[in-house]
Amino acid sequence: MKKQNNKKDNKTFKQIAAAFKKGKKFFVAGHQNPDGDSLGSTLAVASLLKRMGKQVYAFSNDRPGDDLLFLPYLNTVHFSKLPAKIDFDTLVLLECSDKNRGGDLGSIFSAVKTVINIDHHITGEPYGTINYINAEASSTAEIITQIFEYLKIKPTKEEATCLYTGVVTDTARFLHSNTTAESLRAASVLVENGAEVSKINTIIYNTRPYRALKLLGRALEKLKLLYNDKIAEITLEKKDFKALKVQPEHTQGIVSQPIMIPSVEVSVLFRQEDARIAVNLRSKGKVDVSAIAAKFGGGGHARAAGFKLKDAKLPVVKKQLLAAVKAAVSALK
Repeated sequence: MKKQNNKKDNKTFKQIAAAFKKGKKFFVAGHQNPDGDSLGSTLAVASLLKRMGKQVYAFSNDRPGDDLLFLPYLNTVHFSKLPAKIDFDTLVLLECSDKNRGGDLGSIFSAVKTVINIDHHITGEPYGTINYINAEASSTAEIITQIFEYLKIKPTKEEATCLYTGVVTDTARFLHSNTTAESLRAASVLVENGAEVSKINTIIYNTRPYRALKLLGRALEKLKLLYNDKIAEITLEKKDFKALKVQPEHTQGIVSQPIMIPSVEVSVLFRQEDARIAVNLRSKGKVDVSAIAAKFGGGGHARAAGFKLKDAKLPVVKKQLLAAVKAAVSALK
Protein backbone atom coordinates (compact mmCIF):
# COMPACT_ATOMS: atom_id res chain seq x y z
CA MET A 1 0.00 0.00 0.00
CA LYS A 2 1.25 3.47 -0.84
CA LYS A 3 2.98 5.28 1.97
CA GLN A 4 1.60 8.59 3.11
CA ASN A 5 3.59 11.38 1.48
CA ASN A 6 1.51 14.30 2.61
CA LYS A 7 3.29 16.01 5.51
CA LYS A 8 -0.03 16.94 7.10
CA ASP A 9 -1.15 13.30 6.95
CA ASN A 10 2.06 12.09 8.53
CA LYS A 11 1.88 14.73 11.25
CA THR A 12 -1.69 13.81 12.18
CA PHE A 13 -1.01 10.07 12.01
CA LYS A 14 1.92 10.65 14.34
CA GLN A 15 -0.42 12.43 16.79
CA ILE A 16 -2.97 9.61 16.59
CA ALA A 17 -0.26 6.98 17.11
CA ALA A 18 1.07 8.88 20.15
CA ALA A 19 -2.45 9.16 21.61
CA PHE A 20 -3.06 5.45 21.06
CA LYS A 21 0.16 4.63 22.88
CA LYS A 22 -0.35 7.13 25.71
CA GLY A 23 -4.01 6.49 26.50
CA LYS A 24 -5.04 3.75 28.90
CA LYS A 25 -8.83 3.72 28.88
CA PHE A 26 -10.57 4.25 25.53
CA PHE A 27 -14.19 4.85 24.54
CA VAL A 28 -14.60 3.97 20.85
CA ALA A 29 -17.76 4.69 18.85
CA GLY A 30 -19.10 5.25 15.35
CA HIS A 31 -22.22 7.07 14.25
CA GLN A 32 -25.85 6.33 15.10
CA ASN A 33 -27.62 3.72 12.95
CA PRO A 34 -24.26 2.19 12.03
CA ASP A 35 -23.39 1.17 8.50
CA GLY A 36 -20.57 -1.11 7.40
CA ASP A 37 -17.93 1.60 7.51
CA SER A 38 -18.87 3.02 10.90
CA LEU A 39 -19.27 -0.33 12.63
CA GLY A 40 -16.41 -2.06 10.83
CA SER A 41 -14.03 0.77 11.75
CA THR A 42 -15.24 0.76 15.36
CA LEU A 43 -14.65 -2.97 15.72
CA ALA A 44 -11.22 -2.85 14.10
CA VAL A 45 -9.98 0.10 16.16
CA ALA A 46 -11.31 -1.42 19.39
CA SER A 47 -9.52 -4.68 18.59
CA LEU A 48 -6.29 -2.88 17.70
CA LEU A 49 -6.30 -0.95 20.98
CA LYS A 50 -6.92 -4.13 22.96
CA ARG A 51 -3.95 -5.72 21.21
CA MET A 52 -1.94 -2.70 22.34
CA GLY A 53 -2.89 -3.53 25.93
CA LYS A 54 -5.55 -0.86 26.40
CA GLN A 55 -8.89 -0.98 28.20
CA VAL A 56 -11.60 -0.41 25.59
CA TYR A 57 -15.33 0.25 25.73
CA ALA A 58 -16.77 -0.16 22.21
CA PHE A 59 -20.14 1.57 21.82
CA SER A 60 -22.89 1.94 19.24
CA ASN A 61 -26.00 4.00 19.85
CA ASP A 62 -28.06 1.63 17.68
CA ARG A 63 -27.96 -1.98 16.58
CA PRO A 64 -26.97 -2.69 12.97
CA GLY A 65 -29.14 -4.22 10.30
CA ASP A 66 -29.20 -7.97 9.74
CA ASP A 67 -26.59 -7.71 6.98
CA LEU A 68 -23.87 -6.72 9.47
CA LEU A 69 -24.53 -9.32 12.15
CA PHE A 70 -21.72 -11.50 10.74
CA LEU A 71 -18.99 -9.03 11.72
CA PRO A 72 -16.32 -10.38 14.09
CA TYR A 73 -16.22 -9.01 17.64
CA LEU A 74 -19.82 -7.78 17.43
CA ASN A 75 -20.51 -9.28 20.85
CA THR A 76 -17.94 -6.90 22.36
CA VAL A 77 -19.97 -3.81 21.42
CA HIS A 78 -22.24 -2.14 23.99
CA PHE A 79 -25.40 -1.18 22.12
CA SER A 80 -27.35 1.81 23.49
CA LYS A 81 -25.70 1.29 26.87
CA LEU A 82 -23.28 3.76 28.39
CA PRO A 83 -21.10 2.54 31.27
CA ALA A 84 -22.16 3.21 34.86
CA LYS A 85 -18.69 4.50 35.64
CA ILE A 86 -17.16 6.98 33.21
CA ASP A 87 -13.42 7.17 33.73
CA PHE A 88 -11.99 7.16 30.21
CA ASP A 89 -9.02 9.26 29.17
CA THR A 90 -9.50 9.01 25.40
CA LEU A 91 -12.55 9.14 23.12
CA VAL A 92 -12.23 7.86 19.54
CA LEU A 93 -15.10 8.84 17.25
CA LEU A 94 -15.18 7.25 13.81
CA GLU A 95 -17.10 8.54 10.79
CA CYS A 96 -18.92 11.13 12.89
CA SER A 97 -19.09 14.38 10.94
CA ASP A 98 -20.10 16.27 14.08
CA LYS A 99 -19.77 15.53 17.80
CA ASN A 100 -23.44 14.56 18.12
CA ARG A 101 -23.42 11.88 15.40
CA GLY A 102 -22.35 9.21 17.87
CA GLY A 103 -25.36 9.80 20.11
CA ASP A 104 -25.71 11.48 23.48
CA LEU A 105 -22.06 11.28 24.51
CA GLY A 106 -21.81 14.55 26.43
CA SER A 107 -20.71 12.77 29.60
CA ILE A 108 -17.89 11.06 27.70
CA PHE A 109 -16.70 14.30 26.11
CA SER A 110 -16.64 15.94 29.54
CA ALA A 111 -14.62 13.14 31.11
CA VAL A 112 -11.83 12.58 28.58
CA LYS A 113 -8.66 14.55 28.00
CA THR A 114 -8.26 13.56 24.36
CA VAL A 115 -10.83 13.29 21.56
CA ILE A 116 -9.64 11.62 18.35
CA ASN A 117 -11.89 12.41 15.40
CA ILE A 118 -11.31 10.29 12.28
CA ASP A 119 -13.69 10.91 9.39
CA HIS A 120 -13.96 11.13 5.61
CA HIS A 121 -17.06 13.29 5.18
CA ILE A 122 -16.67 16.54 3.29
CA THR A 123 -19.00 18.06 5.91
CA GLY A 124 -16.82 16.84 8.80
CA GLU A 125 -16.22 19.28 11.65
CA PRO A 126 -12.88 19.49 13.53
CA TYR A 127 -14.36 19.01 17.02
CA GLY A 128 -11.60 16.74 18.31
CA THR A 129 -8.36 17.33 20.13
CA ILE A 130 -6.86 15.46 17.17
CA ASN A 131 -8.69 15.60 13.85
CA TYR A 132 -8.03 13.59 10.71
CA ILE A 133 -10.70 14.41 8.12
CA ASN A 134 -9.89 13.29 4.59
CA ALA A 135 -12.78 13.80 2.16
CA GLU A 136 -10.72 12.15 -0.59
CA ALA A 137 -10.73 8.83 1.27
CA SER A 138 -13.43 6.39 0.18
CA SER A 139 -14.20 5.44 3.76
CA THR A 140 -13.06 5.73 7.34
CA ALA A 141 -12.00 2.09 7.04
CA GLU A 142 -9.53 3.11 4.33
CA ILE A 143 -8.01 5.64 6.73
CA ILE A 144 -7.85 3.10 9.56
CA THR A 145 -6.04 0.70 7.22
CA GLN A 146 -3.47 3.44 6.60
CA ILE A 147 -3.11 3.95 10.36
CA PHE A 148 -2.42 0.23 10.82
CA GLU A 149 0.33 0.61 8.24
CA TYR A 150 1.72 3.73 9.92
CA LEU A 151 1.86 1.83 13.21
CA LYS A 152 3.56 -1.07 11.40
CA ILE A 153 0.89 -3.43 12.75
CA LYS A 154 -0.70 -5.99 10.43
CA PRO A 155 -4.48 -6.38 10.76
CA THR A 156 -5.68 -9.74 12.01
CA LYS A 157 -8.03 -11.72 9.78
CA GLU A 158 -10.96 -10.45 11.85
CA GLU A 159 -9.81 -6.81 11.75
CA ALA A 160 -9.22 -7.08 7.99
CA THR A 161 -12.75 -8.45 7.54
CA CYS A 162 -14.22 -5.53 9.51
CA LEU A 163 -12.24 -2.95 7.55
CA TYR A 164 -12.88 -4.52 4.14
CA THR A 165 -16.59 -4.39 4.98
CA GLY A 166 -16.21 -0.65 5.53
CA VAL A 167 -14.39 -0.07 2.25
CA VAL A 168 -16.66 -2.24 0.11
CA THR A 169 -19.91 -0.82 1.51
CA ASP A 170 -18.92 2.84 1.25
CA THR A 171 -17.77 2.36 -2.35
CA ALA A 172 -20.79 0.16 -3.19
CA ARG A 173 -18.50 -2.66 -4.31
CA PHE A 174 -16.12 -0.13 -5.91
CA LEU A 175 -18.86 1.28 -8.16
CA HIS A 176 -19.00 4.82 -6.77
CA SER A 177 -16.77 7.66 -7.91
CA ASN A 178 -15.07 7.67 -4.48
CA THR A 179 -13.25 4.51 -5.55
CA THR A 180 -9.61 5.48 -6.01
CA ALA A 181 -6.28 3.77 -6.43
CA GLU A 182 -5.80 4.28 -2.68
CA SER A 183 -9.07 2.56 -1.77
CA LEU A 184 -8.18 -0.36 -4.04
CA ARG A 185 -4.75 -0.57 -2.43
CA ALA A 186 -6.37 -0.62 1.00
CA ALA A 187 -8.71 -3.40 -0.13
CA SER A 188 -5.72 -5.34 -1.46
CA VAL A 189 -3.90 -5.07 1.86
CA LEU A 190 -7.00 -6.25 3.73
CA VAL A 191 -7.46 -9.22 1.41
CA GLU A 192 -3.79 -10.13 1.86
CA ASN A 193 -4.41 -10.16 5.60
CA GLY A 194 -7.38 -12.49 5.43
CA ALA A 195 -10.51 -10.40 4.74
CA GLU A 196 -13.28 -12.85 3.83
CA VAL A 197 -14.30 -11.24 0.55
CA SER A 198 -16.72 -13.91 -0.70
CA LYS A 199 -18.49 -14.14 2.66
CA ILE A 200 -18.79 -10.36 2.96
CA ASN A 201 -20.19 -9.87 -0.55
CA THR A 202 -22.61 -12.78 -0.26
CA ILE A 203 -24.08 -11.65 3.05
CA ILE A 204 -24.25 -7.92 2.32
CA TYR A 205 -25.27 -7.94 -1.34
CA ASN A 206 -26.87 -11.31 -2.03
CA THR A 207 -28.76 -12.02 1.19
CA ARG A 208 -31.98 -10.35 2.33
CA PRO A 209 -34.55 -11.37 4.95
CA TYR A 210 -38.01 -12.17 3.62
CA ARG A 211 -39.54 -9.16 5.39
CA ALA A 212 -36.91 -6.83 3.96
CA LEU A 213 -37.78 -7.96 0.45
CA LYS A 214 -41.47 -7.44 1.20
CA LEU A 215 -40.67 -3.91 2.34
CA LEU A 216 -38.66 -3.30 -0.83
CA GLY A 217 -41.71 -4.36 -2.82
CA ARG A 218 -43.90 -1.92 -0.88
CA ALA A 219 -41.34 0.84 -1.40
CA LEU A 220 -41.15 0.29 -5.15
CA GLU A 221 -44.94 0.34 -5.36
CA LYS A 222 -44.87 3.77 -3.72
CA LEU A 223 -42.03 5.10 -5.90
CA LYS A 224 -42.80 8.42 -7.59
CA LEU A 225 -40.85 10.32 -10.25
CA LEU A 226 -40.88 14.12 -9.96
CA TYR A 227 -39.51 17.13 -11.81
CA ASN A 228 -39.27 15.66 -15.32
CA ASP A 229 -38.36 12.28 -13.82
CA LYS A 230 -35.10 13.63 -12.40
CA ILE A 231 -36.09 13.12 -8.75
CA ALA A 232 -37.25 9.79 -7.33
CA GLU A 233 -39.22 9.85 -4.09
CA ILE A 234 -40.28 7.02 -1.80
CA THR A 235 -42.20 7.54 1.43
CA LEU A 236 -42.55 4.77 4.00
CA GLU A 237 -45.01 5.58 6.77
CA LYS A 238 -45.48 4.00 10.18
CA LYS A 239 -48.43 2.04 8.83
CA ASP A 240 -46.15 0.41 6.23
CA PHE A 241 -43.73 -0.84 8.88
CA LYS A 242 -46.61 -2.05 11.04
CA ALA A 243 -48.39 -3.88 8.22
CA LEU A 244 -45.27 -5.80 7.20
CA LYS A 245 -43.93 -6.21 10.76
CA VAL A 246 -40.56 -4.71 9.83
CA GLN A 247 -38.15 -2.31 11.48
CA PRO A 248 -36.41 0.81 10.10
CA GLU A 249 -33.17 -1.13 9.60
CA HIS A 250 -34.96 -3.21 6.95
CA THR A 251 -34.87 -0.16 4.65
CA GLN A 252 -31.16 -0.75 4.01
CA GLY A 253 -30.42 -0.20 0.31
CA ILE A 254 -33.92 0.88 -0.71
CA VAL A 255 -32.97 4.49 -1.45
CA SER A 256 -30.35 3.35 -3.97
CA GLN A 257 -32.77 1.40 -6.15
CA PRO A 258 -34.26 4.34 -8.12
CA ILE A 259 -30.79 5.58 -9.10
CA MET A 260 -30.84 2.80 -11.72
CA ILE A 261 -33.52 4.73 -13.64
CA PRO A 262 -31.63 6.58 -16.43
CA SER A 263 -33.35 9.95 -15.94
CA VAL A 264 -33.03 10.07 -12.13
CA GLU A 265 -30.35 12.33 -10.66
CA VAL A 266 -31.41 12.17 -7.00
CA SER A 267 -33.32 9.55 -5.03
CA VAL A 268 -35.01 10.42 -1.73
CA LEU A 269 -36.40 8.06 0.91
CA PHE A 270 -38.64 9.49 3.64
CA ARG A 271 -39.05 7.19 6.64
CA GLN A 272 -41.69 7.99 9.27
CA GLU A 273 -40.78 6.68 12.71
CA ASP A 274 -42.45 7.08 16.11
CA ALA A 275 -40.81 10.34 17.13
CA ARG A 276 -38.86 11.45 14.09
CA ILE A 277 -38.61 11.63 10.33
CA ALA A 278 -35.54 10.05 8.75
CA VAL A 279 -34.45 11.10 5.26
CA ASN A 280 -31.90 9.35 3.04
CA LEU A 281 -30.57 10.81 -0.18
CA ARG A 282 -28.62 9.29 -3.06
CA SER A 283 -27.14 11.06 -6.06
CA LYS A 284 -26.03 9.75 -9.42
CA GLY A 285 -23.06 12.08 -9.14
CA LYS A 286 -23.95 15.53 -10.44
CA VAL A 287 -25.76 16.73 -7.29
CA ASP A 288 -23.95 16.97 -3.95
CA VAL A 289 -26.59 15.60 -1.60
CA SER A 290 -24.38 16.17 1.47
CA ALA A 291 -24.84 19.92 0.92
CA ILE A 292 -28.61 19.44 0.87
CA ALA A 293 -28.57 17.28 4.01
CA ALA A 294 -26.41 19.85 5.80
CA LYS A 295 -29.21 22.41 5.46
CA PHE A 296 -31.35 20.14 7.63
CA GLY A 297 -28.66 19.38 10.21
CA GLY A 298 -27.44 16.21 8.53
CA GLY A 299 -24.43 15.26 6.48
CA GLY A 300 -22.75 12.52 4.54
CA HIS A 301 -21.03 12.16 1.20
CA ALA A 302 -21.59 13.90 -2.12
CA ARG A 303 -23.46 10.84 -3.40
CA ALA A 304 -24.97 9.52 -0.16
CA ALA A 305 -26.30 11.57 2.74
CA GLY A 306 -29.13 11.90 5.20
CA PHE A 307 -30.61 13.48 8.30
CA LYS A 308 -33.23 12.95 11.02
CA LEU A 309 -35.66 15.42 12.51
CA LYS A 310 -37.38 14.90 15.85
CA ASP A 311 -41.02 15.81 16.36
CA ALA A 312 -41.35 16.86 12.72
CA LYS A 313 -44.39 16.59 10.47
CA LEU A 314 -43.91 14.39 7.43
CA PRO A 315 -45.74 16.66 4.93
CA VAL A 316 -43.67 19.66 6.06
CA VAL A 317 -40.36 17.81 5.79
CA LYS A 318 -41.27 16.45 2.37
CA LYS A 319 -42.22 19.88 1.03
CA GLN A 320 -39.05 21.55 2.29
CA LEU A 321 -36.65 18.79 1.30
CA LEU A 322 -38.08 18.23 -2.17
CA ALA A 323 -37.91 21.98 -2.81
CA ALA A 324 -34.21 21.92 -1.91
CA VAL A 325 -33.57 18.91 -4.15
CA LYS A 326 -35.50 20.50 -7.02
CA ALA A 327 -33.40 23.66 -6.70
CA ALA A 328 -30.19 21.62 -6.84
CA VAL A 329 -31.36 19.62 -9.87
CA SER A 330 -32.54 22.81 -11.61
CA ALA A 331 -29.03 24.24 -11.27
CA LEU A 332 -27.54 21.40 -13.33
CA LYS A 333 -26.37 22.34 -16.78
